[in-house]
Amino acid sequence: MKNVKCDKFHKRSKEELINFVKKLDLQALETAEERLPLYLEVGLKDARLVLDVGCGSGFVTRDIARLTKGIVIGIDGSSYLIKVAKKILKEYLNIKLCIGNGERLPFKNNSFDIVTCNLVLMWADDPQKVVNEMARVTKSKGKVLASLEPDYGGKIHWPENLKVDQVFAGDAIRRKGGDPHIGRKLRALFISAGLETKVGIGNSRIWSCEEDKHYYLHSRDFYIKALKDAGVSDKEIDEWEYEYLKSLDDGVQLNFFPQFYAIGTKPKS
Repeated sequence: MKNVKCDKFHKRSKEELINFVKKLDLQALETAEERLPLYLEVGLKDARLVLDVGCGSGFVTRDIARLTKGIVIGIDGSSYLIKVAKKILKEYLNIKLCIGNGERLPFKNNSFDIVTCNLVLMWADDPQKVVNEMARVTKSKGKVLASLEPDYGGKIHWPENLKVDQVFAGDAIRRKGGDPHIGRKLRALFISAGLETKVGIGNSRIWSCEEDKHYYLHSRDFYIKALKDAGVSDKEIDEWEYEYLKSLDDGVQLNFFPQFYAIGTKPKS
């Protein structure tokens, strides 16, 4: 994968990774209502061996382990995040963690009942290789699940701020080496990997202004940094933030961007 200053897979420096862990915790909580029904749909409860690709700091892996009596293996390209995950998941006896590359999974063909990933393909240098590898290590008639991959091209936001909205509608993701339009590509990725495929949008509910404000205030540092990295001036940021928070307090703000999922079934060999 591409070389970056510190972490090749997540494309973040160590300092950014430390802050990233905080965001992952909140993200896992906020997306649980979208992910948990998908885990049940793919039969996680009865799975004996599950692989979580790009497990990161382990917050999502923890949800997976809670829903199955089987063994869950989490793999991630960041040694730092694996260390964090080991601390977070130390009480879970059915989880094993290892360092590895999603484009070259260190497992034999047809090994797992379920292989899953969450917010991974958006950051992969070659998402097709990752899906191909996920399919390869899945057993015949097993399931491959991408539980959450956004598409910022479908983002709806009102009231608008044309300069700031452009940053959050994909520019910030693209600047870090991600694909802000990965959601629309899931069907093609899964079909190309030889999987019988179902795609959908997991987030049908639009948050209230109170929920939006809570999320923003918790993640404010990430938003401000993204704007500064995009060249937005301090004065412009202050003006935007004032109007944004006012629209939330007035109850008129609306934010939505689609979170796609894909479920693939590996054909019987």
